[in-house]
Amino acid sequence: MRVVFVIGTSTGGVGTHVRALARELTAAGHEIGVIGPAATDEHFGFSLLPGVRFAVLELGTGIGVGDAALVRRQRTLLRSFAPDIVHAHGFRAGLITLLTVRTLRTRPRFVLSLHNQASGQGMRGKVETQVETMLARGADLVLGASTDLVDRARQLGAHDARFLPAAAPQVEQIPAEAAAATRATLAADFGFDEGALIVLAVGRVAPQKNYPMLIRALGRLGEGDGALGRLGEGEATPATGRADERSQSASVVVLIAGAADESVLAEVRAQYDRLSSASAIPDLHFLGARDDVAELAAAADVYVLTSVWEARALVLQEALKAGKAIVATATGGTPELVGDAGILVDDDDDRALAEVVAELAVDPARRAELGRRAVARGAELPDEREVAEELVGIYTELGPAQVG
Repeated sequence: MRVVFVIGTSTGGVGTHVRALARELTAAGHEIGVIGPAATDEHFGFSLLPGVRFAVLELGTGIGVGDAALVRRQRTLLRSFAPDIVHAHGFRAGLITLLTVRTLRTRPRFVLSLHNQASGQGMRGKVETQVETMLARGADLVLGASTDLVDRARQLGAHDARFLPAAAPQVEQIPAEAAAATRATLAADFGFDEGALIVLAVGRVAPQKNYPMLIRALGRLGEGDGALGRLGEGEATPATGRADERSQSASVVVLIAGAADESVLAEVRAQYDRLSSASAIPDLHFLGARDDVAELAAAADVYVLTSVWEARALVLQEALKAGKAIVATATGGTPELVGDAGILVDDDDDRALAEVVAELAVDPARRAELGRRAVARGAELPDEREVAEELVGIYTELGPAQVG
């Protein structure tokens, strides 16, 4: 089978997913091509995968007059690949691919994967809905990385819409000694006590991740009569309904690992500085982009995800497999991914987040329990090869390309 994946600008989960599919399908004997921006190839190394053909198409991020040239370029590329299936990932890649496929005499089956929800407001929102509708109705098959995306595609008129997870890469198991060494290094580098509760958040500093919610929660933890203080007195938490009888609270330090949109980072830093100037709130450190996330996770005590929305976050899957105590917002596909293997709070509910972190800070048994649940849930998740095999079965159902 000849398959071409089309991908736009990516530095995270979508690129990781497509790379895994390209690698696994090629290993299974299929002919695979990938079309996308040069920067995406540089980040994920598609052109370095054995047997994978990569071609540059600078898709950009917005609709414009240059789209006609993109369609012409992609038409030439698809004619040279002669694929049975063209599988686009995301709205931008999907739009250009749909327009291109419609110009071909022999039309490959067009599959669209949705990894994010449209979030535009006002006129932009109306345009996005029009594009969503055109894509849903124009694709032979729409695949959603979470069931809410599948439901959305069906509502917009998709002929066939199904759920297909994006699997996380294999998680490296970090020995206890290495985790302790990472913890000691972090404590020395950032000046906190090795016995502090380390709360780790992994993800780009961008609006979707909603780090302002996390900052507000830290502010609540630093209030004189705030969450940590009340828990020390044995008050039940709204988030869990459990009381803690301990008389002293633990110190907390928060680490955020990920690249940043500089303007968003500046706003979040300023928000933190304002709160920290008014009270002694937990320390916060931005680590930037890291290549040692597995080590950071092993050293951390609690993993937090405050996103406004996620389909099936790879970082959450990695946290599950690593056995972390997880606290996440109950949005998108997160509830179906995490289940009871973590604590879920409402979107943007900083009070609930503060209460949960406060409880976990003084309850190592609860953290250990959540860690065990996480490992069990992580073991149930499909791996990259299993997802690729499922996808090949779906491709086979679609049948041959059409002439028309």
